Amino acid sequence: MALILPTSVRGFHDYFKLTAIPEELVVAFGYHFDAKTLALPLAQEPLPWLAELSVRLDFAFRHVGMSSETPRREFLIAPILGEAARHVDAQVRSELDVRVNTQLKGALDYLLQAQGNLLVVEAKQADLTRGFSQLCAELIAVDQWTDSTIDILYGAVSVGDIWRFGTLERGAKRITQDQDIFSVPTDTERLMRTLIAILRGETAA
Repeated sequence: MALILPTSVRGFHDYFKLTAIPEELVVAFGYHFDAKTLALPLAQEPLPWLAELSVRLDFAFRHVGMSSETPRREFLIAPILGEAARHVDAQVRSELDVRVNTQLKGALDYLLQAQGNLLVVEAKQADLTRGFSQLCAELIAVDQWTDSTIDILYGAVSVGDIWRFGTLERGAKRITQDQDIFSVPTDTERLMRTLIAILRGETAA
């Protein structure tokens, strides 16, 4: 049975509350869905500040209680996005209000803009699956809202120590969920190199 979308929502977080899986939500909006391991770009230059960031993240894991969303956002997600944005001189917009129609409206958690753009959703209740549903709704909204001619929109959903990427191929109207995940601190360097390369508009080798 096809998912029936609400005729109006208060914000993108309402799509997190739906019990629908991401594929059902994407198809209901008239897009296609795929799940596979994405070939994501990686920045290649030295990152001398990475050691300091790792120390900050290690401190957060050892000394900050991560039982709620606020510390995960402030001590894990924000420092990672901040360093990536600083490295490429990207603009960071948080709680940016976007309205396409009554079904696609609300505040984006994070939109990072440089040569490439990256949309980031903080998954509530540490639920990556429902967080990815929210990311899909936001990617679709940005696709229809932006006047950018970029072919591929990148997004990521994070619970702080786990990150999952997704892409929206605008011409094909296809959202792809990466089957791979990035774990912090184990994959911190790979995550940072991916974020930087996306913001630069680079493609995978």
